[in-house]
Amino acid sequence: MLFKRGTSDGIRLFNLSIHCIVLKRSIKFLFAASCILGLAALITLVLFLKPRRELSEEFNLNAIGKLEIPSRIYDRHGVEIGQIKIEDRRPIELKEIPYHFIQALTAVEDSRFFQHQGIDYVGILRAAILNIKAKRVTQGASTITQQLAKQCYPELRKNRNLETKVIEAFLAQRIERNFTKPEILEHYLNRIFFGGGYFGIESAARGYFGKSASQLDVVESATLCGLIKSPSRLSPRKNPIGARKARNHVLQRMHTEGMVSNSQLTLYLKEPVTLTNPKGQQNSYVQEMTRLQVIDQIGFESAGGGGFRIYTTIDNTAQQTARQSLLRNLSEVEKHQGYQHPTYSQYRENKTLPDPLEKNDQSTVKAKRVPDYLQGAVLMIENKTGAIIAMLGGRNFGDSQLNRTFQSQRPAGTAFKPFVYATAYSEGYFPGSIIKDTPIDNRSVAIGGITGILGEWGGESEVVNYLGDIPAREALVHSKNAATVRIGKKIGRKKVSAVARKAGIRSPMDEYDKTLLGSSAVSLKELCMAFTIFPNAGSRPDTLHIISSIVDASGSTIFSEPSTKLSNAIDPVTAYQVNSCLQDALERGTAKESYSKYGLRDKNAAGKTGTTHNFTDLWFIGYNSEVTCGVWTGFDYPKTIYRGAFSNAIALPVWVDVMNASSEAFPSKRIPVPDGCQTVEICIKSGHLATDSCYEELPGKEQGARKIQRCTYKEFIRKKNDFRHYCRFHSTDRERIEHPLITGFPTSKPPPRPLLAAQSSRAILMTSPTVVGTSDPYSSQQPVLRAQVAGQEGEIRRATAVNQVTLDGAETQIPIPAPKPIEIPAVD
Repeated sequence: MLFKRGTSDGIRLFNLSIHCIVLKRSIKFLFAASCILGLAALITLVLFLKPRRELSEEFNLNAIGKLEIPSRIYDRHGVEIGQIKIEDRRPIELKEIPYHFIQALTAVEDSRFFQHQGIDYVGILRAAILNIKAKRVTQGASTITQQLAKQCYPELRKNRNLETKVIEAFLAQRIERNFTKPEILEHYLNRIFFGGGYFGIESAARGYFGKSASQLDVVESATLCGLIKSPSRLSPRKNPIGARKARNHVLQRMHTEGMVSNSQLTLYLKEPVTLTNPKGQQNSYVQEMTRLQVIDQIGFESAGGGGFRIYTTIDNTAQQTARQSLLRNLSEVEKHQGYQHPTYSQYRENKTLPDPLEKNDQSTVKAKRVPDYLQGAVLMIENKTGAIIAMLGGRNFGDSQLNRTFQSQRPAGTAFKPFVYATAYSEGYFPGSIIKDTPIDNRSVAIGGITGILGEWGGESEVVNYLGDIPAREALVHSKNAATVRIGKKIGRKKVSAVARKAGIRSPMDEYDKTLLGSSAVSLKELCMAFTIFPNAGSRPDTLHIISSIVDASGSTIFSEPSTKLSNAIDPVTAYQVNSCLQDALERGTAKESYSKYGLRDKNAAGKTGTTHNFTDLWFIGYNSEVTCGVWTGFDYPKTIYRGAFSNAIALPVWVDVMNASSEAFPSKRIPVPDGCQTVEICIKSGHLATDSCYEELPGKEQGARKIQRCTYKEFIRKKNDFRHYCRFHSTDRERIEHPLITGFPTSKPPPRPLLAAQSSRAILMTSPTVVGTSDPYSSQQPVLRAQVAGQEGEIRRATAVNQVTLDGAETQIPIPAPKPIEIPAVD
């Protein structure tokens, strides 16, 4: 039994020793295998990391300081009105950023930013644990430095995988070795995307809150920091609820880090997300024209990211007024009971709604996106230089990028008439020339048909009246169609077209007489340029321009607009004669409501209404000594706005608003009378030179009262013209002898054949007694007053002073004094 027990213990001991030996060998083997595997893993890791580290060394760190800064567009007064951009960015120094923004940023994005050297290993471990618990990726561990590296190098953003993450980490460490923490923060905050098209904290602060980043409060700072995680999805304008949740998360993190107190947190969480109104696209037509011209000068990449300063000729006050006035006045037109077309507001509402036909009929959807509401355009230019002061190519650039000031051509209508009269005045007529204002057969013009009489829509009124024989001035002032056609046909349509071409109208002119009433299509740019010949003494700028200079980031001027040349179209006297008529058109003609109703402040202004047949296009083109402004309204596809839609009710008020807005920057002065022009007094009744007898007796204001009024007006003629048509309507026999009717200036019809020789000579009048002898028995020279004995019965009638006659007009008043008492000489 003892032997057996000893034997079993020995066996157990033997087996135990064998197991120990095996265990030791296994441990050694496992350790050796682990070492081998660890070494292999280490070698593999080194082999994997080394080339990635080497790749990170190849990145040029100079790229961190290079930002794509948009080129900014300024008006003539230095006000920023737009950008040419790849990215909307405004660099700012870190010292201008409030400290609470840095606190909010680090609290939510990198709480250990000031402790780590580019990689936050604690953050990586924490993120790994949280992700394992959540069984999905809920949190990242990228530091601010790593995010900066990703933002600076596009190749790190293209493929997000383990390899790029490793390179990014090495690059972050390299950045930390070469830049200070404040420098890293400044580069990061100037580069990061905040959604809404805003890159960098300054652009985001201005875009969302309408203030500089230096003025951000704690809540606004938290709002911006909350966007960094997902700027497009959390944009406060698109997703205000998500933006507020993200903001509140930032505030909670700030509280956790001890940056805000409990009471502050409670107060901040209650505040709403308050944003400023976006600027919109009020200058988009200006920006687009400027962008295209700048790209043509310096190229797209340089223009979009080179930080150029582009100074334009735009006056932002006039530009804003043009936009607001056009939108306001056309909205009122759409409320008119006769307006039967889609409105701007209806189009905007329909544009935001999904179209049920979109999946079935793409062509229908595309057609619906074309704006079919009433359009308008405004253009203001400097007379001497051709600089564009204000330009609006339509009601909404987002709906239609067609610039109707340059790219659209429409019939000028009655706005073309000044060029007819300019041609006539150049050909020997003058504003006082008599023309016939009576109905005319429409077959000679063929506008709107070939039968009946020509319509008189140019008068800007539904009431039509014909005045018979009238001066050419009155025909233009009151925009008489028939009278204009008559004078235009006499001088010749081709001559009128030639003057229009010299004035700058390059569009083809109709080869029919209807072109005299503006049937030819022109652009607003052409018509504005052409009208500058009237305030410019007959000359116009060769071209229009919008850019005055371009300055690069270093402050060097790389482009400056050369001086504009002027081309002559008509002589100065003709220009002034037309100008005087267009001034009258504002004061008492078709645009007389410019002062009385719409409040025009410029007394030196002049202009012309323009309405086309069937009320499809409405114009007003006007100017003063400094600027010319044109307004057009109509549809892109011509159709009647409504019956009775006249330009003096639709286009004129917009013109008045823009002219008033520009008056401070461009004060006007009276256009001087040219040297070759003289002023004469013309009788309204006869159209000839006035005499001392040109008065009319008219009813007075009070019942039974009468007044005597001088029936003349001042007119402008050329000094070289020998115009001696004296009024015979009011003349006495003596005046007929002193001022015989002599031909010498054209009228609407040839004057009667003169009785005297064509070469006039002054009549000789008797100045001495015509009775031979020393006495004058018949009192042929001077009647002798003799006393008469009054009757004994009845009241003795004595001479009394005659009441002074009432006269109109300070310049034409003739005081009639009471007669002196008759002196009766003593009779022997």
